[in-house]
Amino acid sequence: MKYVAKIISYLFHPVFIPTIITGCFYLLNADFFIPLERYLATGQAFLMTFLLPVCIYFFLKSLGLLKSSVMIKNLRERSAPMFLNIVIINILIFKIWENASNSSLKIFFIGYCISYSILFFGILLKRKYSVHVASVCSAIPLFVNQTTTYYLNPFYILPALLIIIGLVATSRLYLRAHTNVEIIVGALIGFVPSFILFYKM
Repeated sequence: MKYVAKIISYLFHPVFIPTIITGCFYLLNADFFIPLERYLATGQAFLMTFLLPVCIYFFLKSLGLLKSSVMIKNLRERSAPMFLNIVIINILIFKIWENASNSSLKIFFIGYCISYSILFFGILLKRKYSVHVASVCSAIPLFVNQTTTYYLNPFYILPALLIIIGLVATSRLYLRAHTNVEIIVGALIGFVPSFILFYKM
């Protein structure tokens, strides 16, 4: 069971989530975007939110500034990578995707960035909330929005998303990476900013 929990934690590591969500967004809405835009935006998300952060992680590790594994369990060591991710996501949204037509996806990433900012300030206050759970929960408002905007079938999208969230949360608890409170607060930090942006703007 511990081995399975570790696999789930790695598969749905926060560094993968933006690329996974971007790919799923364009896969589900393939009829509304030309292939070039779909592939280009997904590639840009991969480069900016996965490849660049991974390179930065290994660079910081080579300098001895990071000693933890990719899960970065040390609270103090989390602040620099998280702040850099916030900067990278802002560059992706407001520079690289400045003229892109993927408005729903940009709204999601703005909410995702707000969630990351809250988690970052939590670290400064010596509070460690689940970034894994926050990342996957941030996708709920986006895909609920897609079921109404593009008339996608919610009866397989939302249950699949809830199952993934349940698996990730259970894995983090089983591995004792977080307490129940840290999981719940992480879920709220991920969900609420995106929900407000999609349904209150």
